[in-house]
Amino acid sequence: SNRMSRKGSSWNIPAKHRDRILLLRVMPATAFVVQRIEPEGRVVYRVRRMYLVNAGTNKQRPSRRISDVDPRGGAAVVGPNGVGKTTTLRLAPLFLGHLPSQIIQAGHGQKSMARFILPTPESAIVFEYQRGASEAHDVRLAVLRARRDNPDAIEYRLFECGFSRALFVDVNGTFLDDEGTTAAAREAGFSFTPKLTTAEYRTIILNLRGNTKDAQKLRTLARSYSFAPRA
Repeated sequence: SNRMSRKGSSWNIPAKHRDRILLLRVMPATAFVVQRIEPEGRVVYRVRRMYLVNAGTNKQRPSRRISDVDPRGGAAVVGPNGVGKTTTLRLAPLFLGHLPSQIIQAGHGQKSMARFILPTPESAIVFEYQRGASEAHDVRLAVLRARRDNPDAIEYRLFECGFSRALFVDVNGTFLDDEGTTAAAREAGFSFTPKLTTAEYRTIILNLRGNTKDAQKLRTLARSYSFAPRA
């Protein structure tokens, strides 16, 4: 199992993964950091920013904006009650392939996490991460959207580039769905993966050993997009 569990204010990484993702810290209701520190103390793998694109709000409608959190060194998330501070912090484990249902369970009239945060096809959670020493060549994007056939579940794409507003909003200010984002990426000359399931995404981002018929394909993608050395 690749499950992670929460204990106190930290998300616990299974022991077999701790040498690859050494720090996933969700500090009490204020901040999070996701990074890997090499033995010599040099940060090589880190999340640079998390973006919420046209995300859901407590007013039951999309935000129509892009907001972001820079977790490098710890990032405070502040604001009045009800604006989504706790929800924003809870998104951090999604980057490592944690299921939304394992973070917040739907029920008692509440929407699922995916349905609430990603209410439209034009809504996205975007993690910009660095997987090497070069800020010019080693920056990638993980883009998470609700599946159209099951809005309670998430689908993923990885892009070989850093964040650009033009990938998510067109020149007229209209937010883009997955098809629009991939078209914009293709026009800009950026490579990207096919749509990925949670299991496929987790295998790539954590560079796990797969034993499915698609294992070779996932290993190839992991060479360009993984957030960790090989398991």
